[in-house]
Amino acid sequence: MRATVLAYGYEGRELDILKTVCARLDVRPRRVTGEEYGRPVGGFFGLAAGARNESAGDVPGRMLVLAGFTDRRMEAFLSALRTARAGESLKAVLTEHNADWTGPELYAALAEEHRQMSAPR
Repeated sequence: MRATVLAYGYEGRELDILKTVCARLDVRPRRVTGEEYGRPVGGFFGLAAGARNESAGDVPGRMLVLAGFTDRRMEAFLSALRTARAGESLKAVLTEHNADWTGPELYAALAEEHRQMSAPR
């Protein structure tokens, strides 16, 4: 599978930066629009995924879902995003465990994980 990134909530300047970084590193960008939020993330990669959920909700911020990356390419991609100042976003790697989740479900899980990791101890 070719390295591909799903981009939720990316528009304007941030989307342009993401596309530029992707072009430099031979990564295929795929912007996900609001009408597609109910589609399981694995479905964008041709994986057998669960049924579409039309009432999936919203993705209230930016999120990237990466698939088909080697460790080296992922490190280069994430570094290039930081260098290019592409803005903050939640990030996930496509797995067999999250392939059936919709964008809003994955975003909610990542946001909660981020909240827990950022909480004072």
